[in-house]
Amino acid sequence: MQLFIGFDVGGTHIKHGVIDENGNELASGEYDTPEDEQSFRQQWQAVVEEHQQKHDIAAIGVSFPGHINPHTGQAAKAGSLAYLDNVNLHDLFGDLTDLPVTAENDANCAALGERWRGAGQDYDSFVCITIGTAIGGGIVVEGDLYRGSHYRAGEFGVIPVGPEGEGMHEVASTSALMKACRRALALPEEEMPDGEALFERMESDVHLREAIEKWAHMLSRGVYSVISMFDPQAVLIGGGISEQKKIYTLMDKYLQRFEEWEALKVPILPCKLGNQAGRLGAVWLAKQALKHGHRAPC
Repeated sequence: MQLFIGFDVGGTHIKHGVIDENGNELASGEYDTPEDEQSFRQQWQAVVEEHQQKHDIAAIGVSFPGHINPHTGQAAKAGSLAYLDNVNLHDLFGDLTDLPVTAENDANCAALGERWRGAGQDYDSFVCITIGTAIGGGIVVEGDLYRGSHYRAGEFGVIPVGPEGEGMHEVASTSALMKACRRALALPEEEMPDGEALFERMESDVHLREAIEKWAHMLSRGVYSVISMFDPQAVLIGGGISEQKKIYTLMDKYLQRFEEWEALKVPILPCKLGNQAGRLGAVWLAKQALKHGHRAPC
């Protein structure tokens, strides 16, 4: 049974785990994302060596923010890890371990994780839209990841959905929702209820309900646009907010108003794997790369 290390590099935390070839996680952990490249190198290497002391590791998969060429390893933009912009990830990780390392965009990894062990198992073609502080996405077409000509496919956050052409990042993300709810409730950030409490409270607070409804309308515009472009079998919604059942009811309300919705309609489902999806997808890619004898997954 081959074992792999999966990393999910985020702006705040780096999650990692030892995962077998069937997608079962045997050990997991996380640490705060370092603030400079040298610390990033040291801590990443220490985690790898710690796992190697306990397990016979075959390869490593890394889910990484930003725009990544998976064939060359070049990260043109490393998300919130600005100190790794324009760094070649194959060279970076190759200096820290002798194990084969595969690196891929985090939203793409999340989509592949769901395809392997989550809500995407029943679909050959689907879109995964991740809703957090920003909006990201991964596109699977006939079982393969679609990256685009410049490895930037799935940047759904830039789709203009607002009344003044604002992108999804600005008006349909979780951060946009919380900002709108703060205005509606006239509360400072530290006194804001959590997401679940907000959705419960909207039933009795007309101003809060208006804010959430407007946010759901903007999100629905983006989801409708993505469906019309890719004609997937399903859309998967990721991020913590995907667990709130009311967002699907609200989206359906607005999607029904779009002229071609009945013709375009597909299931819109929550992702199943939560924050495990990224490292599972990264391991799936590492497994494929090892099987085919090269770094690049396709």
